[in-house]
Amino acid sequence: MKEMNKWERVEAALSRTEVDRVPISLWKHYHLQDRAPKQLAEVTLALYHQFDLDLIKLTPSGLYPIQDWGATIQFGADDDFLPLAVRPVIGSAGDWEALPHLDVGKGALRRELDMIRYVSQGLQGEAPTMMTIFSPLNIAYKLCGDKVSGELVIDYMRQSPRELHAGLAVITDVVRDYAAACLEAGASGFFFATQMASRDLMTPEEFQEFGVPYDLRVLESLVGKSRVTMLHVCKQNLMFDLVCGYPVDVFNWAAQTSGTSLSDARQLTDKPLAGGLSLNTLLRGSEEDVLDEARRAMAEIGRNGFILAPDCVVRGPSPDANLAAARQAVEETSIV
Repeated sequence: MKEMNKWERVEAALSRTEVDRVPISLWKHYHLQDRAPKQLAEVTLALYHQFDLDLIKLTPSGLYPIQDWGATIQFGADDDFLPLAVRPVIGSAGDWEALPHLDVGKGALRRELDMIRYVSQGLQGEAPTMMTIFSPLNIAYKLCGDKVSGELVIDYMRQSPRELHAGLAVITDVVRDYAAACLEAGASGFFFATQMASRDLMTPEEFQEFGVPYDLRVLESLVGKSRVTMLHVCKQNLMFDLVCGYPVDVFNWAAQTSGTSLSDARQLTDKPLAGGLSLNTLLRGSEEDVLDEARRAMAEIGRNGFILAPDCVVRGPSPDANLAAARQAVEETSIV
């Protein structure tokens, strides 16, 4: 089979047609560089070149969507220290209704658009890129503060639903506008992330009311515009059955720990899947452990319609040798 370029390989995987080898994507956070768009672009491109990746996920700070709404953020001293929202933007139910519409060309949102432009300039169209955006309900969660106070969004959901719906409507409009700006800046598509589709957080009925409609408003606006939209479903005890019909191109989640295996997902959707690399194995396992895990995933799901990828963001201390082992695993699938 003729060797494919990166776009051809990824697009073949997304259409579930024959590939010359299984495509691979890896991504990390760079918390010391992610407030400087040019530096973040440089380390992102360095990872891409180091492991000859096929698909690039852009990794701004996970709190970038709430910064322009006035979040107070505590930044860490190393790349593996997650920033924390130490003072919530939302302090009462009435704050949801007062949430202003953001100008997506200013502030932290503009900073990340600049990062997209730098990456695009460096790539010159060589490979597809996915900008990370978050579901509206996930952003609402972040607006309530850190990991503990963030659970307050569930209280608002149950005690002040009208006000929360008003806030979600504004957030959704901002995400839609921002997605359009990301495409204009040069992003090929999106990594649409949600931490909210978990039965550990809420009931399926609550997710169907406060999550699904707003997710769909964003995702439907991307159809025909985004060349690759990956849905990342984070956490455990997932409501995979409620998101498997979303209008996306590929699904990514923690198949080993979420309660939904690769085989389970294949029974629920015929769309392409991305995953197979657990964060724990990449961080603490040996090179052979990574190879074995990747081989098992590709054997379980098949060559076509699959992208070898991590469950979530690769931890900073994960050895380069383990990431290289993942790259070796896809080389073993080559039929060129």
